[in-house]
Amino acid sequence: MLLHSLIILIVLLTDRSFGQICNRKTNQTWNAEQRLICDLLDNYQVKWGRPVKNMTEDVEVQFGLQLIHISDLDEKNQVLITNQWQIYEWQDEALTWDPAEYDNLLDIRLPIKKIWQPDVTLYNYADTRLEEKREVLAVVYYNGTVFWKPMSIFKSTCQIDIRRFPYDRQNCSMKFGTWTYDSSKVNLNFYRDIRRFDLNSYVKSNEWSILENNARRNTEKYDCCPEIYVDLKFYIILERRGGFYNYILILPCVLLSCLTCILFWLPPESPSKLVLGMNIFTSFFVLLLLLYKNMPSNAEHIPRIGAYYCLNMGMIATSTFLCTIVVHIYFRGNGPMPAILRKVFLECLARLFCMVPHTNSYQQHAVNGLVPPVKATCDGDKFEKFELLKERFKTFGDKRITTTTSDDSNDETLEIPDDDQHQHQRETLFTQQIQQQITASIAFMTVETDLKEIRDFLRTTRKRMEDKEAKAKTINDWKQVALVLDRTFFFIYLAAIIISLAAMFPR
Repeated sequence: MLLHSLIILIVLLTDRSFGQICNRKTNQTWNAEQRLICDLLDNYQVKWGRPVKNMTEDVEVQFGLQLIHISDLDEKNQVLITNQWQIYEWQDEALTWDPAEYDNLLDIRLPIKKIWQPDVTLYNYADTRLEEKREVLAVVYYNGTVFWKPMSIFKSTCQIDIRRFPYDRQNCSMKFGTWTYDSSKVNLNFYRDIRRFDLNSYVKSNEWSILENNARRNTEKYDCCPEIYVDLKFYIILERRGGFYNYILILPCVLLSCLTCILFWLPPESPSKLVLGMNIFTSFFVLLLLLYKNMPSNAEHIPRIGAYYCLNMGMIATSTFLCTIVVHIYFRGNGPMPAILRKVFLECLARLFCMVPHTNSYQQHAVNGLVPPVKATCDGDKFEKFELLKERFKTFGDKRITTTTSDDSNDETLEIPDDDQHQHQRETLFTQQIQQQITASIAFMTVETDLKEIRDFLRTTRKRMEDKEAKAKTINDWKQVALVLDRTFFFIYLAAIIISLAAMFPR
């Protein structure tokens, strides 16, 4: 209150000093313009009253805006900053003169603070400055018409919709009206009936392009006052030029998404498979932080690109988890494989992805514990040879005993000894025959034992080789399943990238 009184006192003193100067210089030689200004301002004592003689009449004020430049649209604070020229025109009955008395002078320039001016203000302002207009002179014509065109920098509130950032469109508005005069005292209308922003002197913005602009005159009754107030509301639709953001936010995002597909092409035994996934996740997090700096933290919606970043981060985390499963299956896969897994991965998906599965009917028997018949292998032929050799040894021994017995019978038949000497020779010969038969039997038993040991050793070795081969084939099948699973995840992830790109950025 004290500050307001001080300002009024300074204005009164200034007016008085100006009037005194005019009075003091009256007797001196002045040109027509100077004499006119002194005469008008001497008679213009009260500048706060409406410039009408009949108080029942209203003052018609014509108002317009000429847009010069869009300085900034602060998404974080939701403020539109524009550079504009305001256009005012009204009739002041106290500022009329006869041009014939002043050398046919039709117009003069007066300080706006010396005369009455309408209190048209921006309703939806978002400015901490005390004054948004620049001080310029008003043009006054002899018939009392006042034309005032001040330069202004407006900071107005604008509800930002960031869902389609950086390809978004913003619909902002600026509401102007008299702050204290109702429609019965000041009638506010459009200047020359131009119901839009005047773009004749507009300087194009590097970031925003104007799609549409219009204005509308409204009448409104507020709760505070019973009178009806008039306001002029200017609308402007802005579209962001996203060329800069294509290289800062969109292109790195798409490249990182494509780089994620490499995770499924790296071999599972590569140690960089999981490290690459974590690095890509960190890169997306950095892009998300960069996006957060330009977005309002209290927005009702999140931008689609932010959702796309979060989706990619989730997909990368999932892909890293799936890669861990693939690596685990690749290195730790053992045991019999279920038939449904074999049918789905090794028969269906492997053929679909043109991947030849490393399996056959023998492997299926080996994995399921069904060993093929021995005769169907080369090892079975070896065992047949050993059995045949055994039969030959047995036949050879039987024939030898039969031959020896026959020889003895023939000797007994042919030679019939009569004395003791011949008896002793027969006994000695019989004993030698017996010893030969025993030696042959022992040799046969030794060969049979050796053959049995060899056969047991070969069977054990064959069993071990079959078990080792079956285990190797089982591990190979699990590795093949891991590779097919990796290829499946790749196509799923590729389809998710394409669908998400089409959904997030339709253009």
